[in-house]
Amino acid sequence: MNHASQWRLENARAIAEAFAAEAEVEAVVLIGAVADEMADDYSETHMHVFWAKLPSVEQQQRVLDRAGGLSFYGVGEFEKGVPAEGYAPFVLPAIASITEGTSGYWLDDRGKEKNRAYLVELENDSLETVELSMRQALLEHRVKRANFDMLGTIQQGRPLYGEALIKQWRQRLNDYPDELKRAMIEYATAEMWQQIRYAKVLAVREDVVDYFRSATIIAHNVLKVLFAVNGLFGWQETPKRYANRLKHFVIRPDECYGRIGRAFEPPLQQSLEDLIGLARETIDLAIANVAGLEEVLGKYMLEPGDGLVRLSLESTTVILLANMWMHDAQWEAEGTL
Repeated sequence: MNHASQWRLENARAIAEAFAAEAEVEAVVLIGAVADEMADDYSETHMHVFWAKLPSVEQQQRVLDRAGGLSFYGVGEFEKGVPAEGYAPFVLPAIASITEGTSGYWLDDRGKEKNRAYLVELENDSLETVELSMRQALLEHRVKRANFDMLGTIQQGRPLYGEALIKQWRQRLNDYPDELKRAMIEYATAEMWQQIRYAKVLAVREDVVDYFRSATIIAHNVLKVLFAVNGLFGWQETPKRYANRLKHFVIRPDECYGRIGRAFEPPLQQSLEDLIGLARETIDLAIANVAGLEEVLGKYMLEPGDGLVRLSLESTTVILLANMWMHDAQWEAEGTL
């Protein structure tokens, strides 16, 4: 373990002990680069605390005092009943950040002390919300970003307290149902192909900035599909350090992350074709490994036997967008968007 990871991990364990002193704390999970022992000098610490019930203002302040922390936004009551219901970042004034100002320099009212200090990103959730999220994902097969983010933390994070409870939750999450896989892959496919059509126009125009935005969305959705196929939770909107994580996937295209990176190299039209090839290969792998998926994705096929959508600027405008609008209306009606 490198030095940047080691001292951050030791510090995270001390913070976990400060939380564990509260009787209502059931588990503390560390996520991100520190948990993966891949931190560098610029890494923050990301932690998630699970409570029997959300803490009062007095409890929050008591833990901060115990940990030597200073609330970044001020201690207050949490919103109840939604994942990440208690977002409460704090700073450790005793530790100076190497990137002074990055913990919120644009917030003039936070003061220099907070802008210089080391930042800890903290989420708080209740057991009730965990159970709600699991029911919506595992039984109702609903695709909701907040649920997937929190369940991914439980499934893939590093427990610092409450290991037995985390183990029980993971056993449930590891039984990732095919119905949920199909729902997530359809969600990602719809967004992917809609962006591909637009990215083709941008690549022809060499509209670099907007092409990068569109290609990034395509790449995020390739990752969504791969996570679902491999039975993993998470939303993949900020896929930092995923080159290392993808190496451990059982199901993935060859050299996946390197191929994603080349989608941002000129010439843009060729780069996009390579990215489309990766997306097709990813969907082919999904169809081969998830029962019933080919029928679900049939609406995104242009011709029988054509495999996944063979996009061209002339042929797809009406057919593909009609499918996208119908798809979005369906998801919105079901409350999953």
